[in-house]
Amino acid sequence: MPKKVFYEHLKTTAAIKEQFVQQIERIEMVASIKEASIHIPGDKDVAEIDVLALYLKGIGIPYEAIELVARSISNKLLFICLTNESCKLLVRRDRLYETGWEPTDGAKLELVGSTLGELWDSIVSQVIFGDASYTDLAGRLERKRRSEALRLELEQVERKRKSEKQIAKKNALFDRKRAIEAELSRLEGES
Repeated sequence: MPKKVFYEHLKTTAAIKEQFVQQIERIEMVASIKEASIHIPGDKDVAEIDVLALYLKGIGIPYEAIELVARSISNKLLFICLTNESCKLLVRRDRLYETGWEPTDGAKLELVGSTLGELWDSIVSQVIFGDASYTDLAGRLERKRRSEALRLELEQVERKRKSEKQIAKKNALFDRKRAIEAELSRLEGES
């Protein structure tokens, strides 16, 4: 499908249109996973999963363009960003998630689940966590978000602690650092 279709018919900015023009060579619909094609029943949240291949002009990922496409299509979308010899998989749940770059011949996903909703959660899990388990995906994502926020806070606390001159404040920051590390340890144990 022509990439022009996306940026001409959707509300976009000049910067996002520029991403379509400068970073994406072409867009192809490579698969449509639905009950009629794979005989797995849909559910109230997932009726169809579309797989879009984005052939890129370089290794830069057009995140804003992908986000625009993901928000504008009601079906669940798996994006495959392709360069000459490597690919990266992206999905959108609460935000975009991606794998690392992999050789194109080494990239694969397992189709796991008894409904399209479970299948979608399995695909998302493979992109984010590297495993096909769709069990408690929402909980796993929440723990991942919390862990990322704690790691960021830990970096900030350590920076402040190094520059702090007052002993009482330095000790309070040390206590906060230990509390963050304990919560991170607990979250990693739950994963």
